[in-house]
Amino acid sequence: MDREFTKLPGRNQDDVAFYEGYQNGHRDTLKMLSRRALAYLFVGGFAGAACMFLVVQSGVLADLTQKPAVIEDPALSTQKPKEYVKAIAWAKRFTVGIIAEQPGRRGEYYEVTGGQHIGSGIVLNEQGYVLTNSHVIPESTSRLEVVLGEKAYEARFVGRRAEYDIAIIKINAQDLIPATFGDSEKVEQGDICLAIGSPYGLFYTATDGIVSAVGRQGDFGSLVPNYIQTSAAINGGNSGGPLIDITGRVIGINTLKIVGGQNGAADNISFAIPSTVAKRVSELILRGDDPREDLKLSGIPRELRGALLGVVPEDGLRTELPGDGVIVREVIAGGAADNAGLRPGDKITQVGDKKVVKADQLRAALIEMAPGAEIEVKYVRDGKPGSVKVVLGGRNR
Repeated sequence: MDREFTKLPGRNQDDVAFYEGYQNGHRDTLKMLSRRALAYLFVGGFAGAACMFLVVQSGVLADLTQKPAVIEDPALSTQKPKEYVKAIAWAKRFTVGIIAEQPGRRGEYYEVTGGQHIGSGIVLNEQGYVLTNSHVIPESTSRLEVVLGEKAYEARFVGRRAEYDIAIIKINAQDLIPATFGDSEKVEQGDICLAIGSPYGLFYTATDGIVSAVGRQGDFGSLVPNYIQTSAAINGGNSGGPLIDITGRVIGINTLKIVGGQNGAADNISFAIPSTVAKRVSELILRGDDPREDLKLSGIPRELRGALLGVVPEDGLRTELPGDGVIVREVIAGGAADNAGLRPGDKITQVGDKKVVKADQLRAALIEMAPGAEIEVKYVRDGKPGSVKVVLGGRNR
């Protein structure tokens, strides 16, 4: 027997189909929206991470989060730039002073006393060759010495090219450190530079400045076509010394400055021979050297630390003491002069074979004497001349 199913009231097949389709559409919509949300979340997260990476790389975040900088007085800081210190310390290892002694001349109606010509130079190599300016060594030079540290070495003349103002001399010394050369062709206007030398006999003096110009030409009586102009102070005695860059490399050889104006010189207008020119000319000079000449050189240096007389001198300007000489202002108790009987007020006129008129001459004479040497000192006391034997004090380093 067939059973009959009773339809729910108000529900026909069309209504059921409609509601089923409606519900299925909602489910499809939810799935679609979920998939889109996940896609948007992924893309947004990637874009956000990329933006944060760019912000961090730009330093903006660090600028926003870091503490405000505290500005301090530089004078309160114990730290100081070391670039100059290191460059100068390196250059002093191969920079030397040069003493060229000239003999006196006597004519029928005149007499010219001898003297010293002071200059500078650089050690070219470990064999003892030294580069300097030609004008540092006058034609009348009778003896050459190279000052290295606290010692002076006898030197011989190797050769010169006066048209380039370059000369080479030679010493016998051990453990020499040759100069480090830079490329002067790469030097630019505005580069920092330093000059090392012996202005007025003040060995190892350093002055600083910049490269004022390159490729400078002038009528300086030289064939050098491209001088380096610098604002570093160069004075008498700097000639032949190195012009170095901030790393201590030689970029030029200091040679001259502009002279003129009311004070006799133009400030901070100096010139150096480019290192490339100096090296090339030096090689030409070295080709003609005879190393057998080294046998004439002594390898024993002279100590620069001179002997001590034990007095405080002053120039003889007192009219009541006749004659030229150096007044003894004070005698150091227990010193050489005190032991020999010299007194304050004595006027020293001669030490050893050196006549002295000024205090500087007395100091220069003592520098050339050895501690422990016995010398004769002539003086004037109460208008009467006298002399004593003095055993010089002091010690060598």
